[in-house]
Amino acid sequence: MKRVFFLFGISLAVILLIFGVYGWFLNKQGRVLAGTASPDFPYLDYSMTELEAMYTQNPENNAPTIQSPEETHQKFLTALKKGDFNEAVSCCFREGDREGMKVFLNGVKDKGQLDLMMNDIKEIKKDYEDSWTAVYIFSGTSKGEKVAGHLEFIKTTNGIWYFKSL
Repeated sequence: MKRVFFLFGISLAVILLIFGVYGWFLNKQGRVLAGTASPDFPYLDYSMTELEAMYTQNPENNAPTIQSPEETHQKFLTALKKGDFNEAVSCCFREGDREGMKVFLNGVKDKGQLDLMMNDIKEIKKDYEDSWTAVYIFSGTSKGEKVAGHLEFIKTTNGIWYFKSL
């Protein structure tokens, strides 16, 4: 009888060991498939430094600049001078912002202030820029007083700087 209990105990331990190892293996394979662990045995988890190198958080930081903020600004002014709002928003604003900016520009035009706006933002000066955002300052007049404002730009993964705010 002792021998039966002993063999049963050994069998149970072997079965638990097999299930434990299989569970560990499935867990590690999940991490390998997610890209957070090495695909080679013993499937070690990557460090934060290795993960940051493999999966950059801001891919636009590494994108080469195709269109600078200054170029975007010039294209915008050129299109506004021609009165072509479609070109002005398609060259200079992100996809989701285009319709709203078209409505805004038509409102400025309807109020008769388009020339004033173009004159105010004609000259801009860089205030801040990092690898994916930039702020430029402009000055103008409002009700006879000199005022200042800023234009914000954002860089896309394609390397194009678009207006973030006007």
